[in-house]
Order: sequence, then C-alpha cells, then structure tokens
Amino acid sequence: MDETTIEIREYEPRDRAAVREICRSTAYGGAEEALVDPHLFVDLMIRAYTDFAAGGVWVAERRGDVVGYLAGGFDERRLQRVQAWRVIPGAVTRALGRGLLWRGSLWRLLADLPGFVAEGRKAREPDEERYPGHLHVNLLPESRGRAVGRRLVEQFLDEARRRELSGVRAVVYETNHKARRFFERLGFRPIGRRPAFKPPPKEGGREWKIVYGKEL
Repeated sequence: MDETTIEIREYEPRDRAAVREICRSTAYGGAEEALVDPHLFVDLMIRAYTDFAAGGVWVAERRGDVVGYLAGGFDERRLQRVQAWRVIPGAVTRALGRGLLWRGSLWRLLADLPGFVAEGRKAREPDEERYPGHLHVNLLPESRGRAVGRRLVEQFLDEARRRELSGVRAVVYETNHKARRFFERLGFRPIGRRPAFKPPPKEGGREWKIVYGKEL
C-alpha cells in the first residue's frame, strides 16, 4: 500500500460503520475475546465523537475504504458530560438487553474492581491540566508502518495548536512496544501510569497503561 494512495480527511457520517468496525476489530490488539461486550466497548470508545461531536475525527481512506481513524478531544469536561448524559446510559441499557449480566467476563471484571481501585491509588497520575487534549488512533493491519498513523496524528496536532492547547496526551498499553515507539518518535513522553480496567488475564497479574504527553 503506497502512502500516496491514502487520503487523510475529516470524518463524515457515511464513515460511521467503518470507524466502529475498526474500533472493534483492533481493540486490545485484535483480541476481541477480552471484550466484555464489543458493542458496548465501541459505544464507549467512539460514539461521543462520531455521534455527538465531543471532539474531532479524521479518517484515512484508500480507494473509497476507510483503513484507519483518529479520534481526539480538545475539551475534557465536554467529553465527560457527553459520555455521562448521552453515551453511557443508552450504551449500558442496550448491553443489558444483549444479556450483559450473564457474561462471565463481566463478573470477573467486577470481582477485580477492589484490586483495580487499590492499584489506581498507587499509580502515578499525569498532570492533565498541562495536556488538555487527548487522542486515540486505530489502523487496520494492512495500513500500519506506512506513515498513515503519523499523518493522522499530525492533522490532530495542527488542530490542537490552532485551538492554542498547551499539550495533548495519548494512552498506550505498557506491553504495546510498537505503539509506544510510535508516539515517542512523534515527540510524546511518558507522564503517568495507570492500571487497565479490563477483565484480568486468566494467568493472573495486571495490565498497565502508559499515559504519554506532548507539549505544544
């Protein structure tokens, strides 16, 4: 796939299904079995951006197909309001209708909640006031390693600078070394560490996330 054949453009409503599918298929490195409810996960991750304009979305398109996207926000308080009032109630209601309460992964997650909270209290929380912008980027496997992710992030950074944000942040799983190198090459640096709130691995232990920040 030639980088020049891929167009980076702003999200349009016709991209919704493709963006949601990329969000689902790339979750946890493609390990969909780790999702308590795939539809619930996608709603919580992306619906505030695609349906309620809580930030911006850019897509990478090749020959009419969306092969990646970046969703980012510029106002954390607005995102939290949209999530709390517009996204979460409906997403949870629909998940319950799909039988969420009967899924063993949900109860493993809830059983782990006290440990998650305890670990979170010991974690090094980032100074989010210095990094009010946030982003996440997901690419289909065939579009990786071809500067598509870099072009998406640069588009977002340009918009963040236009809005005069002091900095932006991104969250990466600690074990995802490729993603960590990707952000480090773009000038992001680790500013915090958090436990991951997901069903714990069957072999035990806990997964962690690194919060990266970039000053603008």
